[in-house]
Amino acid sequence: MNLKAKFFLFLPLLWFLYLWVTMIFNIHLDIHIDGLFYNADQRPEEPVSEGLIPDDLFPLMFFLVSPIMFFIGSIYTAYKKYWVWFGAYMILGGGLWVWLGI
Repeated sequence: MNLKAKFFLFLPLLWFLYLWVTMIFNIHLDIHIDGLFYNADQRPEEPVSEGLIPDDLFPLMFFLVSPIMFFIGSIYTAYKKYWVWFGAYMILGGGLWVWLGI
């Protein structure tokens, strides 16, 4: 497996790990990447926010993009017989949805 494939398989796992830590273990990670998110509901007296993604997209990312990443990643890794990656998707991604009851 080449480095590009490993990178794109690792990104959803990193997202699922972040969801595990913040939602299940209730550990707030103070991760701020300057210029990535901005406050879409800012008041007129606040300074103009600069960023690429409005922070209101988090629910969309959680409820729509996360399951898509889980299903595509798990199907791809099972099809290619990358069993270690498939196990990681099942533990991190599948365990998250089982815990949430979805």
